[in-house]
Amino acid sequence: MSRALGILLAVTIISSGCMGSADEDVFYGEDINPPVPVTDFILTDENGDFFSLSEYEGKVVVVTFLFTRCPDICPIVSANLDYLSIMLGDDYGTEVEILTITVDPWTDNSSVLHQYREQRGLHWPHLTGSVEDLEDIWLEFDVGLQTYDTDTDGDGISDGFDACLETPEGEEVDNNGCGLETQQQEEGVTVKHHPLDYWVDHTTGTIILDKELRQRVWWGDTDWNVELAIEDIKILIEEGP
Repeated sequence: MSRALGILLAVTIISSGCMGSADEDVFYGEDINPPVPVTDFILTDENGDFFSLSEYEGKVVVVTFLFTRCPDICPIVSANLDYLSIMLGDDYGTEVEILTITVDPWTDNSSVLHQYREQRGLHWPHLTGSVEDLEDIWLEFDVGLQTYDTDTDGDGISDGFDACLETPEGEEVDNNGCGLETQQQEEGVTVKHHPLDYWVDHTTGTIILDKELRQRVWWGDTDWNVELAIEDIKILIEEGP
């Protein structure tokens, strides 16, 4: 009886070990399991040149989505990626590449992306293209994207840029959407406004691809930790061919 019990326990331990490996949490970021292959695409970079994802096959690729008019999280993401490139040392450009893809092709043409890149001292491709081409990529990377031009208070300022969303009906407003009589900001306080009449909202995340250009790790931009992301990248560098 004790021999049979020992065999049963051994089988149970081995089985549980095998089951556990399938669900093992390998990365500090969110594991993408099973890996999701990325279809090759061709977009236009900040210099107006064509760029194909397949150029980076055999390297680990960090992909992020942003738009140049984004006032908050996007500049932080760009700064984090710049720091990441520095911390990678010699691996950057040899083992690891970075890509930025716009979610606002209506505004972000090559020249706009070039200016954004130069102003921040960045040195990786910033890609744009037709809405039709980008839609397929957004879908494949599960980028939740919404454009809207709602104007809840009817003052002619899109809600995305409106600092005062409850302007009294008929009141004249300033460039921030604030009533000239009732909603003026305190002296010295200004709110950015853009003359375009739409806004972009997108699910923020950075995806790390393995050398076979498969999605393996997802990092939420508000959870981004450069040091831990580098550890995830090192795991992927050590993998495969």
